Amino acid sequence: MSEDLVQSASHPIGRYEYLRLGSTTLKQLRTSRYVRTTLQPDETGRKPDGIVFLATGGIKAVVEVKSPRELTASKLRAVIKHYSVIARAVCNVLIITDGKQTIWINPHTEGEITQGGVAVKEDFYPKDVEGRALTREAAARIADLIEHADQTIGPDNDALGEIAIVDPSQLARKVWQKIWVTTGKNPEKCLYNVVEIFLFKFLSDNNVLTGNYSFHRIIELLLDSPQEALNHYAQVSRKRIKTLFPKGDDGTTVINGTIFVNEAGEPNLTQAALFAEVIKDFQEFDNEFGSMRNINREFKTRLYESFLRQQAGIKSLGQYFTPRSIVRSIVTMSNAGQLPSGARICDPFCGVGGFLLETIVENPDTIQNQFIPQNGHVNPSIVLRGYDKGTDEKDDERTIILAKANMLIYFSDLLGKYHSEENLKEFSNKAFNEVFQLIRSNLGTFGRTKDDPYDLILTNPPYVTSGSKSIRNAIESENLTDYYPPLGHGTEALAIQWIIKNLKPGGQAFVVVPDGLMNQSKVLDYIKAECLVNAVVALPSRAFYSTPKKTYILAVTRKHSAAQVQSVGVYTYLISEIGESRDARRIQIEGNDLPKMVTGYRQFTADKANYAPTDLRCKVVSWADFEPTKHWLVERAWTKDERIGLGIDDEQSEVDEDTFIELVEGAVTELTTYLEAIRANQP
Repeated sequence: MSEDLVQSASHPIGRYEYLRLGSTTLKQLRTSRYVRTTLQPDETGRKPDGIVFLATGGIKAVVEVKSPRELTASKLRAVIKHYSVIARAVCNVLIITDGKQTIWINPHTEGEITQGGVAVKEDFYPKDVEGRALTREAAARIADLIEHADQTIGPDNDALGEIAIVDPSQLARKVWQKIWVTTGKNPEKCLYNVVEIFLFKFLSDNNVLTGNYSFHRIIELLLDSPQEALNHYAQVSRKRIKTLFPKGDDGTTVINGTIFVNEAGEPNLTQAALFAEVIKDFQEFDNEFGSMRNINREFKTRLYESFLRQQAGIKSLGQYFTPRSIVRSIVTMSNAGQLPSGARICDPFCGVGGFLLETIVENPDTIQNQFIPQNGHVNPSIVLRGYDKGTDEKDDERTIILAKANMLIYFSDLLGKYHSEENLKEFSNKAFNEVFQLIRSNLGTFGRTKDDPYDLILTNPPYVTSGSKSIRNAIESENLTDYYPPLGHGTEALAIQWIIKNLKPGGQAFVVVPDGLMNQSKVLDYIKAECLVNAVVALPSRAFYSTPKKTYILAVTRKHSAAQVQSVGVYTYLISEIGESRDARRIQIEGNDLPKMVTGYRQFTADKANYAPTDLRCKVVSWADFEPTKHWLVERAWTKDERIGLGIDDEQSEVDEDTFIELVEGAVTELTTYLEAIRANQP
């Protein structure tokens, strides 16, 4: 190792570091693992003035410091030619500076790096870097420019191109697997820790966490001591995240991992080695693919679902997820982007927040942009609310924490632009904490009977879990029986009542419901009495992660009065495939009937009286035919020959163990009530 590498200290530039050299050769840099490429014999002895590198991740730029007289017009070309040989051996960027001007060179072509047809002129002065005179914004610009050039210029291209979109799915699964195998903790708890470290890296790359709080600082400490690195993360970096994103009234924030730290937030030093491995995995990913400033949208939407492909995670995590293809279709059907200022949107059983987050991202101009800080304040004119049930137990907080973390990731562009402490706290108060709220009670959302009504409700209510009897008992103890009169069995019947009661007149609801609900005549009568039925879409069996139960999308509009009579028909549709396999792998497939269904529904809503479907999967059932039916299992409107023609097999109805027990309990209750009525009428 050279004397430079022993005695010189590196200096941070965003997530990179600058190291001034002098006598160090490329061969010595390779021995010390700064250089990760193969060197040619004539390159090994060359000596760069300085390097910009990613700790444990290789050189990203070579820096050459010259005097002004060496960069005159007559000498500049020779300087570029000489030092390009050094730079192209190890990286894609050569920076030449005399302290007054900076020239950014593509060493492969020896031409100036350009952006928008103009040569890049961003100042890079080593004295400012070493003297820590760089502002946070200037350091971020330099780091972003180096990454941009590193990724997009090449042997025949001097112009900065479109920066790569990062998809960290493979990294997330790798780290999840490592934590799960090493600790033996349940898959759900491992997921929270993956998300926490992901957020740490994400916030660092977006210049929210800088200096002593950053991922870069943990890498520095990690090279000396994994224990010290974990201690610093727990005591400094993690506490900074909680300061920037304070808890809401429900006591939750955006992180809550409990493997690398304990419940009190103290470092769990027995996991320091695992922590070090995970941090290095993230850094290695950065070196190969770039930072997490530009994240693939599908990764954002499928961050949690992707873990369900791990067989061990399905049962404990499945209840929280609606496949994103279904979520996105429902959001598009809802026309949420057309709602006026002051409108209110709700998912009363939000899980990790998919419906509301897709509503935001699908409507960037009308909804997402309302979260842009104005004069340091965030005041969206459209209200979004997502509720989830919990208790004072830490494990019950985690789903809403994942929803808040998910929203933070969705807001990556805004966080990158508006990362002052004032703005970040506004995001916490008016976005994460206001939108997603944990209700600490046995009734959860069912206990919220005084909400202001909503213009739009999008939800997949709980119907897989058992325990509806205990909820009914809690309703009685809270004197809410009049609010929830017995209509049917299962939590889905209660959910339908809450949804309809909390819709404004003229408000719409799009609800995923199980086939069991579509057989409950009292519930259907209640819906018809209170709402106009717009659509019933039959989804295939095993559309959802944790249940073979057959489900439907039910779309309704709250009546303005009980006297309002439905005159138009009901849009019905049969879905065979949802764009992903309906097994544990949940891989994307070509088959997807959802887009055509959505297009047809939007055409139907534009002119209900005259819409005539041409798609054989669609039928508009007249209200005269639909209203008297005792069930809404709409697939029965197609003949067997029609279903065969569509490639739809007659599916056997499947239920899981919990659902079977729930169905039996419901049948016993109904039979008991029936027998008691008969006995009461006997002489």
